[in-house]
Amino acid sequence: MTFAERQRKLRQRSEYVLRLAAMDEIARRHPGRLAPSALPRGGLFWRYVFVPLYRRVPWEFKRDAMRRMKMTAQGWPEGARRFGEPWRPPAAPKR
Repeated sequence: MTFAERQRKLRQRSEYVLRLAAMDEIARRHPGRLAPSALPRGGLFWRYVFVPLYRRVPWEFKRDAMRRMKMTAQGWPEGARRFGEPWRPPAAPKR
């Protein structure tokens, strides 16, 4: 298994377990409105170590770690727009 395949599997697994945890949290907040999840549970490490740790770590640290592991898109401009600001096409080059 190549390094890229391991990265992809790690990211898929972590996203899956975080999604399950989010669904469980919503179900706890709104009892009786959502059916219990029929999805298989993640492993004990993922449920009791990874999810709580992930929720406590600041976003800046997670972002930097994902960049170092090259698990993000490459070549995107940094700080091109602020959160909530609508997308605009880039300015035309000056002649």
